[in-house]
Amino acid sequence: MGRIRLPSDVKIAEVIIKSPRNSFFSKISKLASARLVLEVNPIPDQKKYVVFAYSYGRSFDNYISLLIKSDVTLKRSKILRIKYWEDNGLQFIYALKARCEFYRIAEDNNIAILSPYMFDKGARKFVALGDEKDFMNYEDKLLGYYGEDNVVLRYIDTADRLGRLLAQHSPLGIVLDKLTSKELKVLNLAYSSGYLDYPREISLETLGSNLGLSKVTISIHLRKAFKKIIEEIMRFNEQ
Repeated sequence: MGRIRLPSDVKIAEVIIKSPRNSFFSKISKLASARLVLEVNPIPDQKKYVVFAYSYGRSFDNYISLLIKSDVTLKRSKILRIKYWEDNGLQFIYALKARCEFYRIAEDNNIAILSPYMFDKGARKFVALGDEKDFMNYEDKLLGYYGEDNVVLRYIDTADRLGRLLAQHSPLGIVLDKLTSKELKVLNLAYSSGYLDYPREISLETLGSNLGLSKVTISIHLRKAFKKIIEEIMRFNEQ
């Protein structure tokens, strides 16, 4: 199947800001070395936003407590109120924040920021849309504020590329962060080698041999990985 072209009357771009300025959520993501997904919703006529963030980063409590103690960090990020909690390994953050420079630049140039978006080990990654002229102005403002070395902007013209980005920024996009590096490595090889196909193209023994692990160890890693992924699917399926 060929790539489906998106309509040309609206410009859509993937934007990466490698080093966001004065961002509380960027600092949390960087300290925890994790991905943090953000749902951001404006409050009408108030120039305030409600933010829900979630991640599987470890030791979030310690990092959040540390940054909250620094009143300067919250003020620079325009955060007015914040709460955080943990639920079965998934870390949640709720924040009420005033209009910040990031959103001011977008809104002043008629650019929409799609929600959710994410911070990936400190870098802000999001999808933005607007018309061509507005995007030219928007890009100039971003480069001027964050610096040319810190901004990457790639236009998106195919539906498959947009779909992949939106999926990465969704809540399910961070599920793999729940897996250990060993579990993820075993799962990747099992998938790419055809172990999960029917009929299977590789045995558990051969899979283990390729990684220098026993059949039992490979089986344990796979079961743990599957359990963690299914736990999240069932979480979203709860009524």
